[in-house]
Amino acid sequence: MVTLSTMSDAPLTHRILLAHCEETLDGSAYFAVSPDIVLGHEATIALLIDRLRAAGKRVFAPERCFFAADHFVPPATAERAAILKKYLKFVEDEGISTDLFYRGISHQLLIEDSRCLPGSLIAGADSHTTMAGAVGAFAAGFGSTDILGLLATGKVWVRLPEAVRVDCVNTLSEGATGKDVALLMMQHFGEGGAGYRALEFVDHDQGLSMADRCTVTNMAVDCGAKNGLVIPDAVTRAYLIERDGGIPEDMADWSTPGTEYVDTLHIDLSVVVPSVARPGSPADVTPASMVGGEHVDQVFIGSCCGGRLEDLRQAAEILTGRRIKSGIRMVVTPASTAVYRAAVEEGIVSILIEAGAMVTASACGACGGIDKGILSAGDVCVSTSNRNFRGRMGSNDARIWLASARTAAAAAVSGQIIDPREVTS
Repeated sequence: MVTLSTMSDAPLTHRILLAHCEETLDGSAYFAVSPDIVLGHEATIALLIDRLRAAGKRVFAPERCFFAADHFVPPATAERAAILKKYLKFVEDEGISTDLFYRGISHQLLIEDSRCLPGSLIAGADSHTTMAGAVGAFAAGFGSTDILGLLATGKVWVRLPEAVRVDCVNTLSEGATGKDVALLMMQHFGEGGAGYRALEFVDHDQGLSMADRCTVTNMAVDCGAKNGLVIPDAVTRAYLIERDGGIPEDMADWSTPGTEYVDTLHIDLSVVVPSVARPGSPADVTPASMVGGEHVDQVFIGSCCGGRLEDLRQAAEILTGRRIKSGIRMVVTPASTAVYRAAVEEGIVSILIEAGAMVTASACGACGGIDKGILSAGDVCVSTSNRNFRGRMGSNDARIWLASARTAAAAAVSGQIIDPREVTS
């Protein structure tokens, strides 16, 4: 077995994967790992139930399963209600905890959970599982066949991804957010440009908050990366202390970046500006100030990428003392019930409602065109989500712009896409 001491120059991704190695094959680049956590939800796990039953298998390690119900809650159709019911019965039959049900989006719940730690290995039945890399975990989405095998055996096969080091320096300027950094990353790599690579972020000046980091690692998969993670540092420690009351004893093992990277990217946070991704591609990015007043029909603030408390705070800062422009729908979906509760306690929800926003239950909702904000033909939406492909949020003829919560809220107030600094100046 390879030890951490012999891997000191390797990227953190490699160190985590090899520390979880369970089985190798002679002459093969692939090896089996045993994840600490297996993330799933009703929209993906329900597809595997019959196949698992047909194979005569039961879930290998129920205690490792981190299963939420976040896509079809509350169900908007009878068909989705049936899927949710089937999933619930399966989870109960397998002895898997239902504590996470109806508490919000699985990825947000994971980052809030004390089991999500630096150095942990998390395999998910959803591509945006990468978000957990914000705390220094290896977290990645896997396909249905991989997850089926993982549920049956407790192992999944991987190969070491090439790693790219992303050095972030300085701090964000006024109006800029982690979403703008994520869009800059998308612009650099393009869709799929980081194919099966690991993106390892080193935040030299602690210029990115944990919420910012969640957004960046969330969208790592959208440029094709296998995973994205932030090397644990003082921000990580502060977050773990606030969340868990302390830090794990082995955190130091995971707090040093490697030296063996195939490429590097330098990001000066101080020059990042409020940006948007044009409809059709999260990689087609431009400064918000360059759009030229695109008319807006709907604003969506939510999703695992943009529904955190920090996002809601940013929207409230823009909307305080202001009203959403007449005729515009603004849908706000907190990413978890914990976020929702905190937003209520801080008075954020009152500000949003007084401005004219509709605040919905914590779930995936409009992000995937599921419910609570579906777009019609010709609609233009500014969304804090991670994807803006044609048909993503409803009609194929709708247009989706990606932006930060601050930029989205500015669009709701002005009725058009603008740099949010124009509203606050």
